[in-house]
Parts: sequence; C-alpha cells; structure tokens
Amino acid sequence: MEVQILARLPPKSLMRFKCVCKSWHALLNNPHFVAKHLHLYNNQPSSTCVLFKRSVLSRTEHNKEELVFTFLILRNDNEINADHNLINCKVEDLHFPRSMGLKSRGQFIELPGLELGESVHIVGHCDGLFCLSLYTGELVFYNPAIKEFRVLPQSCLEDACSCTLGFGYDPKRKDYVLLSIVSYGEEIFDDERLVIHPPQAEIYTLSTNSWREIETHYLETETTYFWGNETFSAYFNGVFYWLGYEEKKEFVSFYDRLEEEKKQVIILFDTFDEVFHNMPLPDCFYEFPSHEMSLTVWNESIALFGFYRCEFEPFEVWVMDEFDGWTKHLSVVPKVDQEVDIPLALWRRNEVLLVDRDGRIFSYNFDTENLKYLPVHGASRGDFQAVVCVNSIVSVK
Repeated sequence: MEVQILARLPPKSLMRFKCVCKSWHALLNNPHFVAKHLHLYNNQPSSTCVLFKRSVLSRTEHNKEELVFTFLILRNDNEINADHNLINCKVEDLHFPRSMGLKSRGQFIELPGLELGESVHIVGHCDGLFCLSLYTGELVFYNPAIKEFRVLPQSCLEDACSCTLGFGYDPKRKDYVLLSIVSYGEEIFDDERLVIHPPQAEIYTLSTNSWREIETHYLETETTYFWGNETFSAYFNGVFYWLGYEEKKEFVSFYDRLEEEKKQVIILFDTFDEVFHNMPLPDCFYEFPSHEMSLTVWNESIALFGFYRCEFEPFEVWVMDEFDGWTKHLSVVPKVDQEVDIPLALWRRNEVLLVDRDGRIFSYNFDTENLKYLPVHGASRGDFQAVVCVNSIVSVK
C-alpha cells in the first residue's frame, strides 16, 4: 500500500522523501519503483504537461533576445477559469543549473547572438528526460523534475558540417540512446562537378556513457542519399522518425544542384536491429501548393500536423496507419480572428497549441471551435518549441 501511494506522488515530493529513512531512499532509487512511478503518476487523467520554450525580449539589453523554458500543467477537466478566454493551467518557469554552462539570470537564458545555432534546442523527450543541444556545442540529458543533468562526451565523428539528432529509449537493450546522423558537406572539382559526401551515423548509450559508429547502408541508393532536415525527432515504440529528403549524390555543377527539387520523405531508425528505413509522405504532399508539416506522437500513433498552404489554409492532421500508409484524420480552417503563425503541438485528443502573429499562445479545440489563451506573457516572435511530456524520477546518472 505504501508503494502504491508513493508511486502516485510528484517527483519533487519523492526527492524530499529520500531523506526520511534509508528504506525509502533505497526504494526511490530502485529501478522497478522508478518504472512503476513513471507509469502510475503519469497515467492520472487530471492534467497534461507541456515543456514550452519561447524567446523573450531582454529587459537589460536593447534588441537582444533571451530564452525561457516553462512547464505548463494543462488541466484536462472542465473547471472554469475566472477569465473564460484563459486556459486553466499551472505555469512554472525552469531554472537551469549554472554548472550546465549556460549564462542565465533566474529563468532567463542569455544568448550569445542572434544566429540560429546560438540557442538551446530541445532535441527530444522520453520518460521525463530531455535531450538539449546547447549553444556551447554540447549535448545534455536533463531531468528537470529532479534537477539532474549529464553532459555527453564528445562525438566519435569529428569535424562534421551538420547533424540530425534523435533521442529515445531502446527497449531491446533497456537503455536511453541518442542517435546522430552527420554530414561532411560537399566538394566541387575542377570540372565543376559537385559531389556530396556520404552520411555517417553514431549512437550514444546512457549506460556506457559513450558513442559508437553504426552502419548507414539504407541511407543511400545507387544514385542518392537520404538526409534528415530537422533536429527534433519523433520517437515511438523503439523507432525514431524524422522529416527528411532524398538528394542525388552528384551534380554536373553547383547551379544544377540549385535547380534540383528534393523529394521529401520520412526517415526511420529501428533501435531493435539498428537499421535505417525511409517511407513516402502522403501522395498529395508532392503536389502544389505545399504542406508545412511537423512530426509528432499523437493518440498512440505517428502523426503529421500543420497547414496546407492553399487559398483557405486548412489545418490538417495525418495519421500513420499500421501498413505504413497515411490517413487524413482532420482538415479544418480554425475560426480565429487573428492570423496564426506557428502550430506548436497536438495535445489531448482534439486540441492544438498555436502561436499567433503577435506571439501569443493559445489552444484551439477542433470539435467545439473554442479558443483559449495560455497565461504566458512576454513572448516575442522567434524561437518557439513545445513538447508534450511527462514527469519522472528517471536518473541520468
């Protein structure tokens, strides 16, 4: 009975209870209890947790932006907020440990510049752990609920031009892993031929705290390579998913490459056999006008969500079926007065978090067509991310 009660308490409370007695300290560090808490605590239907990253204008320096990471505990019940236009939620800004190497003032992370790479990106989330890519060039595993973090060792693939990352759990080996696909750019020869260097890949495992190189056979055909085009991946049941594209290995010239239209695809990596695969997007995605989509896990399925940039710009959700095909689940034109800028995340079974052109964040319900703003202030148009997540006492050490 004692274990059943403890397994339903918040991580912060459990961290304090470690000091009560030796038996509780041992229990809360036991992997079986950690797994039980992960399941029981996060299966309580009262709320949904979202980690939200936003850029805000600095209060100390003119024309400079800072980052704030905020936990939003969104209520799943029908309690009415005093302000009917505000969603009922709890807001908690994160304070990052200075030992992580970030320059911060309280909850505000100071950025060294305005370049895209000079930021802090959420690479992925799994079981309460986040993988962050820092502007210092380091990768970090972080559990904000228990304030533990681990800076990862240097990659075994050096001097790469760019990389695609994916974070998740390997159920076969019972280990948290980070996958990296790296590019070494291209080379232009005297005859003006442009040759793309092949991708390479490596995987980090938490239990060994080390990287190892893996094969990339299925990231190429006889004439093409497959590349991921975004840092954030979707992870589900031991498989990583990225939006990506197929590109020729060689071009007659640099200008020939500019005229080449890249074929958009989904890239997959199965942790069970450590093999890459690829699959096409819905057929209509290869026609004009374009679809601006993101990948996510929604209602226990892989889903694409975003805007179809035709005349009325409907918001669409496509769900992957069991045969690796796609079914259009939803197509609606949100009935909102202001222009929508960014779709952030799907949550619940019928709502999406959106950002309007003024940088305000709101939740839109597809069924009721209700719109409710989140009580988050000071957001400027810029660096947004939102990840539906859970809280846990899973250790990164």
